[in-house]
Amino acid sequence: MGSLSPFQVTPVHPSFACEVTGIDLSKPLPDATFRQLRDILHQYGVVVVRDSGLPGDKEHVDFSALFGEVEKSKYRSPHMRTLPYQEIFDISNLDHEGEVVTNSNEKRTTAIRGNALWHADGSFNPRRTYVSILRAVELPPKETGGHTEYADARQAYEDLPDDMKEKIKDKVVVHSFVHNRKTANPDSPLFKHLNVLDEPTSRHKLVTLHEPSGRQMLYVTSYAHHIEGMPVEEGQALLDELRKHSAQPKYVFEHHWQNPGDIAIWDNTAVLHRATIGSYEGKHRRDMRRTCVHDSSRDAYGLNDRELFRTQGASS
Repeated sequence: MGSLSPFQVTPVHPSFACEVTGIDLSKPLPDATFRQLRDILHQYGVVVVRDSGLPGDKEHVDFSALFGEVEKSKYRSPHMRTLPYQEIFDISNLDHEGEVVTNSNEKRTTAIRGNALWHADGSFNPRRTYVSILRAVELPPKETGGHTEYADARQAYEDLPDDMKEKIKDKVVVHSFVHNRKTANPDSPLFKHLNVLDEPTSRHKLVTLHEPSGRQMLYVTSYAHHIEGMPVEEGQALLDELRKHSAQPKYVFEHHWQNPGDIAIWDNTAVLHRATIGSYEGKHRRDMRRTCVHDSSRDAYGLNDRELFRTQGASS
């Protein structure tokens, strides 16, 4: 355990991720304290704060804004709950009436399955996502699952053989929201007949620089559809190989949610993550709410036209 006034940092995995204690987010953080917290995030990629003290959605949004420009969801459909702030993404298993989602709710269950694939938030957008902050508002019984998994995409890149690093160093990948949903829900009538390349896409490098640490990462999210300059099937096979490499147990940290008020903060330009589907689905309430902050690094817009961001750049 290392100490850092005014809070303490405990690593929870050999190569990344930590838990911070002694920090109270019920009131604004002093600038110096926030900078220390941000530096810890850049070092570890994932920061867990138990009993964070965030009292509600407004404070959640305000805290997120310390990291940069907070994204707004462009998806507010009748099947979703009405939440008071556009910056809050509904990651719950609750419908628009606040009832537990069942398998009959196709729009919500397809999203749940899509989020269970390894990904980085916002990679399908012209401007990708930097920080995500997920907050537990209401949790199901602990024995019913629902933990969140994170993969150390920086260490995964560094451990690649030199010949693979050379092979992928300049590759550009086309990302698609629809590709993730089709992959997770191959028989869903919502996506089955959609052609990925007829829908909005984005272009990002396969290997990107994490500027704060100076390390590179494998940006192999489940939104990645194909690699430019390669036959589609060949590129997809390479992406699958790299995703499997990144998701090896030695690179994965399992975050088990304990109490309402717990938050997880992660850097999407350093790690991958996925939700897990537990036995609580269809039975117990699980209210999770997330904010996302736009990336401002060198690779924020990938190889995309920045003007697209004005019409296409909001997360799901």
